[in-house]
Amino acid sequence: MEIACPQCAQVDQVQSVPAVFQSGQTTYRVQGGMTATPAGDGVVYTATTHTGVSVTATAASLNPYPVLRGGGCFLTLALVLLIPAFAFVSFATDSLAENPAPTASGRVGAAIGAWIFPFGAFALVGLFAVLFVLRLRRNARIRRGIPDALAYWRQAWFCHRCGGVFFPRGDLMSAMTFRGQVWRAGDYAGLTRRR
Repeated sequence: MEIACPQCAQVDQVQSVPAVFQSGQTTYRVQGGMTATPAGDGVVYTATTHTGVSVTATAASLNPYPVLRGGGCFLTLALVLLIPAFAFVSFATDSLAENPAPTASGRVGAAIGAWIFPFGAFALVGLFAVLFVLRLRRNARIRRGIPDALAYWRQAWFCHRCGGVFFPRGDLMSAMTFRGQVWRAGDYAGLTRRR
């Protein structure tokens, strides 16, 4: 079955969206030169290697789902900030115990001053913990929507001549409009504002 583009009515430059997406990705590996690194009494020779994926702009515009982003950095920051937070608590309690203020307003002021840093540190710990949980929830929502988005995405066709996407017996649309429809099908259209 030949599917013609609804705009140019040609079939020679029409390809399924999954095929365009797949052909627009190339895996590469680059081997660098040898580097001499001093190690003890001798020298160790190491070669640098870089492996990556090159993606064309067309393939990137037809990506069926947002990139899953890790949240480990937020968890790490929350855990690392626990150390100074507890240290600030220790300093605050020691400071208040060693320097009691003679008046009630002085005690309130001293307590506020002593607990500002522990409160700020625990607020940052809480913020990073919340950001970690939000990142996990975002990624889970994307994973749940992938099957529906892919089912919709696989039905589309791309015309290289016109640079647009269409469905059989449908109108030509831009890749950006198509991506929005795919993301709505996967129920993750509002999860990200960035590409």
